[in-house]
Amino acid sequence: MRVLVTDGNERTALAVTRALGREAIEVIVGAETQRSLASASRYCRESVSYPSPYQDPQGFVNALLDVVRKQRVDALFPVSDIAMHVIGPEKTRFAGYTHIPTPDAETFSEISDKYRLMQQAVAQGVAIPETLFVPDGQLDSVIEKVCEFPVVVKPGCSLVKEGQQWKKTSVCYAESRDALMRLYNEKPYLRQPSLIQRRVVGEGQGLFVLMNQGLPLGMFAHRRLRERPPSGGVSVLRESIALPKAMVDATLTLLQRVKWHGVAMVEFKVDAARQRPLLMEINGRFWGSLQLAIDAGVNFPLRLLNMAMGKAEVLPVDGYRIGVKSRWLLGDLDQLVMRMRKSDRVLNLPPGAPSRFQAMLSFCRLFERDMFYEMEQLSDLGPSRLELMRYLKLA
Repeated sequence: MRVLVTDGNERTALAVTRALGREAIEVIVGAETQRSLASASRYCRESVSYPSPYQDPQGFVNALLDVVRKQRVDALFPVSDIAMHVIGPEKTRFAGYTHIPTPDAETFSEISDKYRLMQQAVAQGVAIPETLFVPDGQLDSVIEKVCEFPVVVKPGCSLVKEGQQWKKTSVCYAESRDALMRLYNEKPYLRQPSLIQRRVVGEGQGLFVLMNQGLPLGMFAHRRLRERPPSGGVSVLRESIALPKAMVDATLTLLQRVKWHGVAMVEFKVDAARQRPLLMEINGRFWGSLQLAIDAGVNFPLRLLNMAMGKAEVLPVDGYRIGVKSRWLLGDLDQLVMRMRKSDRVLNLPPGAPSRFQAMLSFCRLFERDMFYEMEQLSDLGPSRLELMRYLKLA
């Protein structure tokens, strides 16, 4: 069996490569650079480079198609949002050569678009933060309804297409009416549909799913213990938890409606004031904390491959260990440096955030029961060495 994995410089791609390679599956890693985190793994059989999917989407697709044809690849796993956006509309070109276990392009776009997703959540009775919908960047029509600050401003899409190229957008905070107006004046992508949401203070939690045309095959839940930046972002320390019923119900409501096919991560925040999960977004591809699920006993990449090859299997509800932690060490170090160097206000920290001293003590707990390090694995040291060299700007 041979699998082509995109985005080799993403930690997610490394997790996929290790998970499949340990099952004696041949993994080919693709990236914009010849050397990548995933290709540095002993479980990478071969690496290939391709044009940037942001700057040259068609060249990216053609390069992947060439590899699939020549290498007789059994399955292609797009790992990032940009890979999903670019490959999705071109899936028919790959159909005669390989399997791509992902939803169709329109379904992926609908679920990935936060504006459309939040509207659908409201229609389906799924709880979301207090939200103002801004359909066209005309802030004047809604600004009088913003009653308290800070607020979170979210572009409808994390990626937007400009001509033949793709650009990233970003989530921002606004601490005042003037700051909010300034954001909408300065960010061109906010002239497209966007959201203004009440900032939710609470714990981030997520549900990982694998579905076969709407049928759930496996689920896994986690909570975020630390993030980079500290106010909220990429998780750097996370822990497996039991499946929360409210999150499961919300996830099935949204994904079964569109007959979701493949993997997804449904992100929630548990409102500390009301103790209920509020939908944040859905990532319709492998997620950044994939290694946690694998360490806890759910090999999502292998199960996705089996599904692609017609051997779908259902995971028991209690099919993973609870209380397992996964730590991205250099990411955790980054968040600590931010915490030490910047004020609570600059970092947009919520009330009750740990002090600098508490943050330092927490970081220094290097060894705990059932804690695994995402990058540093004794059986596969190549990726962590490369990551460290890049961190120190030596590679």
